[in-house]
Amino acid sequence: MHRIIGVLLFVVFVESSFAQNINQSNIPAVVLNSFQVKFPNAEDVSWQQTAGNYHIKFESNKKFNEVFMDYRGNVIKYHQDLWGSEVPESVLNTIKSKVKYFDLNDADLIKEGKNIVYEINFKIEGKDHDFWIDEKGKLLKYREELKDSEIPSSMIKLINTQYGKVDIDRSKRVEENGKIIYIIRGEINDTDHIFTVDSKGSIIKHEQDLRDNEIPKAILQTLKTAYKDYDLRDADLLEEGGKTLYIMRIKRSKENLYLTFNTKGKILEER
Repeated sequence: MHRIIGVLLFVVFVESSFAQNINQSNIPAVVLNSFQVKFPNAEDVSWQQTAGNYHIKFESNKKFNEVFMDYRGNVIKYHQDLWGSEVPESVLNTIKSKVKYFDLNDADLIKEGKNIVYEINFKIEGKDHDFWIDEKGKLLKYREELKDSEIPSSMIKLINTQYGKVDIDRSKRVEENGKIIYIIRGEINDTDHIFTVDSKGSIIKHEQDLRDNEIPKAILQTLKTAYKDYDLRDADLLEEGGKTLYIMRIKRSKENLYLTFNTKGKILEER
């Protein structure tokens, strides 16, 4: 059983799980008026409500847009697709400092508060390159997909020694805030693993898909007694910062719960 692990994916899943489609006729006047004033050329508009805010997707000038607004009609976050010609020269120069030759595949502008970030994606020889750059051209984050041969051999040797021989599925090199990490995804004995390794070659985070027989008995007992009406749908192990946690996803009808346990079977968080 293969499971997707990762904080970012988890957050996206949770947000989408609680999103509710809404007919525009049911949108409060203050929110609808604010949207129409700010985006008068919007077409093919769709509305969702999530966590008390409004998520609006629409097209404008043949480009995809989405915006998050609060109940007063204030813009929380705005995302717009860009033509390549709309990407500032300062952003392009930053990209050229990392990659000399490229063709833009996707360019987006993301505005949150007063902060503007350009998210750029393209492929070179089948490998993804993703950039997050501010409006002044400062590199915020750079993520590069790697070939297996580009992963430092010392990292693979460390994983193989500590966890068993890994069959690599995908790997990336990430540069953010002046730090470099490697994210290596693969299988060990037909089980999914994700390793985050720092530039010094130390494993700083390990995530593992668990089989049912690998879940501690104390956790299974808690699930059996306190959550007997739920079905276990997912089990993951997380090792980070010297701590070991177990994350269980359980389901009853349409309700999903995420439970975080320590090694002794104590519930640390329910979401």
